Amino acid sequence: MRTGGRTASFTLHDVIEAGARIGLVELSVQSVADALGVTTAAIYRHVRSRSALEGLVGEAVLDKLTLVDDPAEPTVAHLVSFAAQLRRFTLGHPGTAQYMQRLFPRGPSGIRLLEHQITALGPRGYDPPAAVVLSSSIATMAIGATVAEQERATVLDTPAVEEAQAAMADSALLRRANAGIPAHTPEDYFVFMLTASAKGLVAQLPPGRPVTVPRTAF
Repeated sequence: MRTGGRTASFTLHDVIEAGARIGLVELSVQSVADALGVTTAAIYRHVRSRSALEGLVGEAVLDKLTLVDDPAEPTVAHLVSFAAQLRRFTLGHPGTAQYMQRLFPRGPSGIRLLEHQITALGPRGYDPPAAVVLSSSIATMAIGATVAEQERATVLDTPAVEEAQAAMADSALLRRANAGIPAHTPEDYFVFMLTASAKGLVAQLPPGRPVTVPRTAF
């Protein structure tokens, strides 16, 4: 955007669009400046910090997330579907799971998702406080599991993983245990784990029960 030695004008919208194209993983003030052909000082006239830039770009990316609710699904199936939709979207937009992990349920995207869930769980017998507790719990687990899945994918075929796999192969007990586990995909395991979690949450907080915080003695 430099023409004839002078910097062409650009807007905050241009900054956000450039950041969204770059993606949250590679996002930096410098990368946006390079994409727009301007200096970092020019970018800082629109955003006060790298953190503020991440917030603007993160919300712009998550604004594309559209959740689908099937009213015929029972509560557990709905919660698992909610989790699976979060997983698919964040896997398709690297960095968004980590962004949500730091901010959920704060921020515009978290507010929008929780409002969607309050509306969806109301006809299933849940008042707003219970809907928020159920949805926040499921979202936290789904996002955490997705972040872990992404991080595992970055270390596949590394010496550390190969050493760990070799150590497991040396255990006769683990070999027998693994032999009894059917072949499955990461998505299969995610659905298994989130289904079990959703069943536990619904058992702990069935429709009509007020939200309470259990106390444990140590």
